[in-house]
Amino acid sequence: MAMPPLALKPASRRFTATIYARPQPTIEHDEAVPGTVEAWEAIAPIRPDTAHVRSPRFLDLAGELVSAFLIIAGGVLAYGFLPIA
Repeated sequence: MAMPPLALKPASRRFTATIYARPQPTIEHDEAVPGTVEAWEAIAPIRPDTAHVRSPRFLDLAGELVSAFLIIAGGVLAYGFLPIA
């Protein structure tokens, strides 16, 4: 009974050789002329620093902290009720 050859496949038959043998695609440069500004860059949002702007951010942060505390405390409480076998 003959043994199969133990040598590696030739490089031309490997899958990776065909991937790297492909030519690279040409990429067109889409650069704007220096000094020009696009429409979305020309308008900058300005957020006034008033109490009406700060309060929703504070409430959002407070809600996040309360929910994090409840999740952690609930996990600790539930862990106390789990029987360890």
